[in-house]
Amino acid sequence: MKTAALPVPARGSFRYALDPVFLGALAIYVVNRAVIKPHLHAYSAFFHGHLDDTLLVPVALPVFLMVYRLLGLRPDNAAPRWWEIALHLAVWSLFFKWFGPVVLHQSVADPVDVACYAGGGLAAWVLWHPSIASS
Repeated sequence: MKTAALPVPARGSFRYALDPVFLGALAIYVVNRAVIKPHLHAYSAFFHGHLDDTLLVPVALPVFLMVYRLLGLRPDNAAPRWWEIALHLAVWSLFFKWFGPVVLHQSVADPVDVACYAGGGLAAWVLWHPSIASS
């Protein structure tokens, strides 16, 4: 079985792990986990939970899409499409907010988290498609 090698992205194409939105969101995530959270003297719902939830799509989706491209499941290096974001939001929301709490008993079903996932996904989509979002 032949696997698709990731070609050198053409100018203006999505760069997966080198995408600026991915790199910026990853940097925010690392700073929050390593610097901000450990130095907070009181619990902050935003820094302890909602910020990480908001960064889910811009940090995780490019990695998933890169794997799909390497496996030949993604036909091109286009920026994430709205349906790719929506599909992953639906799967992650079901997994983290239903399967985890109900089946695995490992987390709490908090609908605010799903809103954070969606907000981060919308913000990432706008950043990935500035010409579409501004029209």
